[in-house]
Amino acid sequence: MTDIDRYAWQALNRHFKTDDLTGLASSRRKFAAHMLPDLQTVIEEQITTLSPKLIGVHQWDEFEAMKLSDMVIRDGDAVALTPLQYQDIDIGEDVPYASLHNGLWLFLVGQEPVAILLSQFFDHWGGRTVQVEIAYLPGEQACAFSRGFLSKIQAAGESSRYYRNKVLSFEFDARNSGMPGTIRVHRLPAVPRNDVVLSEATMARLDANVFDFDRHREGLKRLGQHAQKGILLYGPPGTGKTHVIRYVSANLPGRTTVLVTAEQTTDIACYIALARTLQPSIVVLEDVDLVGRSRENIYSSKAECLLNRLLNEIDGLEPNADILFLLTTNRPEDIEDALASRPGRVDEAIEIPLPDAGCRERLIALYGRALVFEDGALADAVARSENSSAAYVKEMVRRLAQRSLARDGSDVVSREDVEMVFGDTRTLSSRLNSRLLGLSEKTSRGQRAEEDESGCCG
Repeated sequence: MTDIDRYAWQALNRHFKTDDLTGLASSRRKFAAHMLPDLQTVIEEQITTLSPKLIGVHQWDEFEAMKLSDMVIRDGDAVALTPLQYQDIDIGEDVPYASLHNGLWLFLVGQEPVAILLSQFFDHWGGRTVQVEIAYLPGEQACAFSRGFLSKIQAAGESSRYYRNKVLSFEFDARNSGMPGTIRVHRLPAVPRNDVVLSEATMARLDANVFDFDRHREGLKRLGQHAQKGILLYGPPGTGKTHVIRYVSANLPGRTTVLVTAEQTTDIACYIALARTLQPSIVVLEDVDLVGRSRENIYSSKAECLLNRLLNEIDGLEPNADILFLLTTNRPEDIEDALASRPGRVDEAIEIPLPDAGCRERLIALYGRALVFEDGALADAVARSENSSAAYVKEMVRRLAQRSLARDGSDVVSREDVEMVFGDTRTLSSRLNSRLLGLSEKTSRGQRAEEDESGCCG
């Protein structure tokens, strides 16, 4: 390319040493937008030793796919050359990936000219697609290079080096991040086993159905058993179902975790495709009852369509799929039997119950690890939090810490502090606050009875 090249057709004519580009042969592949960093990396790895020239090209319409055949046009629709444009994409590393927006590589294979175009376009529903196209004049070396190039590009589209073993969700609005990627990488904190406060029986079921299963999955495959499994975590709000999922994800580092919210179930096919690409993987669908509710309680064709889509996507996986489904619900009785009672969809249901006295004591010690409890204060807090959730216990510990600071700036919690915090009926007795804190209806009724007996008003 020289200073006189202002349009793509001029650069292509010069590169292929002909004014007649109708003899070019080309092939192209289309990929999901989240594969852009992988595709660009594979392109660069294959042609770096060939000393390519990289130039930017102008895209007239971002809703139309760019093609090399468009670049031979010379009239008013001629494609202009532009400066190279890059965009940062979050791939979960300290430094984002500098992704090329549109780029045209020109290089020689032996003495035969080849061109590669990397471009993006939006469909009419706002989704992005990445396209890779290679063009060459018929020649032995160029044809052989093209076949090998496309095979490697296709392999990159069926795997991923950048998103594997990370926690992902689709990002439909990245304006706040400043990075227009379609994948969001979640940086979840590490969750050690001691931070998961459940009964020994519940932990044993998690170990057997999640960690032991994961450890033996290759052996199961060798014995002709499938490695796909569905686990339903159920229990009242605030008992720690999401915390358990974080614990599982953090302690199965060989799996990629894909997070699906209930409102994104309309795109469940995209999520399952991502999980299949990055397997072994985990698919997390929280509040599954919102989309997987019993057909008897479905009153719209749209809701039933969503349920069918979910069931079909789970059923449609290959027999050798290595995917662990983790579903959560606060209302297991509302879930469609075809989902909850069908091995292969949900193979095990594990209750995450309200914490017993021993678990509440461990929770208070965990959340209040920086506090000092006077004699009897910890036992009082355990007793006063009976029939409450882990979320409620966590909030009460924070209020105990706040009270100790307000009193004398210390880290000491007294029995009086416990009495005052747990006896704050003005805050805790309303049904709304009880629900927000995960306080059970039984405890809430008991507190309102105490309030009535004392003559206090909420």
